[in-house]
Amino acid sequence: MKNIVFLFILFCISVSVSAQLGLSLGGGANFSNLKVDNLDSFKPTSSTNYFLSVKPEFHLTENLCIALDIQFSQKGFGLNADTTDFIDGYKFQYLDIIPQVQYKLFKQLAIYGGLGVGIRGSEKYKIRDAWEEAVTKVSSGTDFTYVVGVRIFATDKLFLQAHYAGGLTSFYKDTVFTDPQGNEIENADTKLRNFQLGLGYQLF
Repeated sequence: MKNIVFLFILFCISVSVSAQLGLSLGGGANFSNLKVDNLDSFKPTSSTNYFLSVKPEFHLTENLCIALDIQFSQKGFGLNADTTDFIDGYKFQYLDIIPQVQYKLFKQLAIYGGLGVGIRGSEKYKIRDAWEEAVTKVSSGTDFTYVVGVRIFATDKLFLQAHYAGGLTSFYKDTVFTDPQGNEIENADTKLRNFQLGLGYQLF
């Protein structure tokens, strides 16, 4: 009898937990650029790339959930002609891991935010209209960000997602910036920022 009661309780717990679990898939466009401080001669331009997303989530209440957005994400930036004589732009492949909290204001609208880390894989530069893999990487291997966003639910399953991710750490690693006279520029800093727009579908 005790075994039957225990199995029944275990079954009820598993049903309750499974009802709170969810999984979403998504993808869309990245619009990224490099935020530059105290570097007047360095003028990056925006770049359009893509992302693919898998997002397991756990619903704490009907309106509140925590999630882990795992993204295969390509970002980058362009360079003006007067910035460099050779390289036209860069693109980077990231594995982004973004823990986040989402709150539904009402059935069709949710806001969310969190902190993320991007693990950089490949780094490529564009020269003479061809992309080449960088042997010496200029970017940091990890990129820490904050994320704020909104999701609009067209149906119970289908949603539109838009978010902004701002860099918390310097994008360039071990780089000293100098002026035209060769003097080191103090307080020079670069941070990657990214606006993301995409569609998602909640499998369960």
